[in-house]
Amino acid sequence: MKIEKALNIDVSEPVEIDDDITLTLYEASRWASLLQGVELIDKKARQLKIDLDKNKTWMKPLALQKYIDEETPAMVAQIKCLKDKKE
Repeated sequence: MKIEKALNIDVSEPVEIDDDITLTLYEASRWASLLQGVELIDKKARQLKIDLDKNKTWMKPLALQKYIDEETPAMVAQIKCLKDKKE
């Protein structure tokens, strides 16, 4: 099932990121999910005292892709809610 049908939200709706950057709600959600995933990896690495600059075994693009895919619907709802509050 597609996100827009499950959430009943138009994911093609524009979201202004900066004065000169506008993304669709779907694009903004994917980027935000990516950033959230990287922050999660960084937090866990700090807890385990792993230097991410020296140790590259943490790089798992398929796992990160799966994380983004799973988090996108929730992120769409979060960004939509924030956007609606702002307006």
